[in-house]
Amino acid sequence: MQNYKMMIAYDGRKYIGYNKSKDNAEKSIEGKLELILSKLYEKDIEVIGAVNTDAGVHAKGQIVNFIAPDSRLSEKEIFEYFEKYLTDDIIVLSVETVDERFHSRYLMKSATYEYRLWKKDAPNRPLFERHYVNLMNQTINVAKSREAAKYILGEHDFLAFTTNKKAKKSIKNILSLDVKETTNEIIITMTANGFLLNMERLIVGTLIQVGLGQLPMSTIEKAFKSRDMNDVGHKASADALCLLSVQY
Repeated sequence: MQNYKMMIAYDGRKYIGYNKSKDNAEKSIEGKLELILSKLYEKDIEVIGAVNTDAGVHAKGQIVNFIAPDSRLSEKEIFEYFEKYLTDDIIVLSVETVDERFHSRYLMKSATYEYRLWKKDAPNRPLFERHYVNLMNQTINVAKSREAAKYILGEHDFLAFTTNKKAKKSIKNILSLDVKETTNEIIITMTANGFLLNMERLIVGTLIQVGLGQLPMSTIEKAFKSRDMNDVGHKASADALCLLSVQY
């Protein structure tokens, strides 16, 4: 047997997320990859993703691994097979053989996401970017959003920032959270040792609403104490969120 590690990227708009479901395997990234590998090796192959991106979320640097029944194929041959059969909205960036102990999910130390907001007062409407940004119809006070981001940094119980109320391990460490402004966009980049279901989008929604003056700065500390999703902002749309990289 041989363990392979791959870096992949995908446009998540048509998919239910990375993880497959019993009834919709082909509508997931995982399902698409496994279907191709099962044809290649003529047996079921499990492809393990570092993180489960939600429905509609994109990736530029998702890491996956799979254990092949043998090592007869080189990295180049596997790469070329995916190139031939993968749909246009998923690409394999690299393939490499790794130690049998490598596990993309369990060995992950942190993951980095980016969220893109197109400013109301930008010089023009987005064209090529329109499917990958959240088009704002109000003006955000970026300084207030940056200030709010400081309260989210560090280790906290993020149960208020997830739609999964049964999450058993809700304490996460936000290693960095940056709010950058350009001529056209406000870009929120966050790195954490792990994310709960919809946690990234609820963090972004909270920062947006604080920046719009719809929520007070104290809302974040209140949410950490209450662990209640009613105390955080709205869930930002999925199509502007992208997994940038995974760190090991």
